[in-house]
Amino acid sequence: MIKGKAKMEFGTGDIRMTGALSGGIGALCCITQEPHEIGEKVPVEDTWDTEQAEVVLTFTKTESIDALIGELQDVKAMMNGSYPFENVSVRQKDLDFDAFMHIENNQIYRDFMKKGRE
Repeated sequence: MIKGKAKMEFGTGDIRMTGALSGGIGALCCITQEPHEIGEKVPVEDTWDTEQAEVVLTFTKTESIDALIGELQDVKAMMNGSYPFENVSVRQKDLDFDAFMHIENNQIYRDFMKKGRE
């Protein structure tokens, strides 16, 4: 299930990713931080709480983690030029990765305006 929308922009070292486990549920918690070297392990303070996370991916089955890793490996291969694109259809134009955020924001605005007229 997906709840809400968010876009995470990787590449500047300002997203802290921290794994957690609670009640048999695994999680990857993501928090905006001051930029660090990409991949650098930043110590988590003892007072860290999931409420600080801006994005939380939760997993009830390890197979879901494997599926996510597989898709990320495909994206990495696409970016470094080793993905076998001949096995899939290729889009003729670039995707607008921000479009889905605009759609949600426009819907929120329309709902707000509609509610104000009622």
